[in-house]
Amino acid sequence: MANITVSPGRSGPIEVLVQLEDSDEKPLAVDALAVTLSNPDKDIASVTAAAERVAADSWRVRLTAAASGKWSLSLGIDLAKDDRVDIAAPILIE
Repeated sequence: MANITVSPGRSGPIEVLVQLEDSDEKPLAVDALAVTLSNPDKDIASVTAAAERVAADSWRVRLTAAASGKWSLSLGIDLAKDDRVDIAAPILIE
């Protein structure tokens, strides 16, 4: 599971904070995390960045949301060598 905070939540530079948890809601330490922001409806190129670890289970990355609207935020979670999980969810940028 991932708890995600996007701020400030409007177009322009944003910061994405990600806290990862296992199925028992305990902190989950992983090897690496990549964050992708995409908006194919507006024909805007996807932006992917490697997140910086700020705690054992927490990561931070700075991206730019080029326009307001409905975006897709994807996480590429490297649990261990050769073990990767990809998840995505829609977010609204004002």
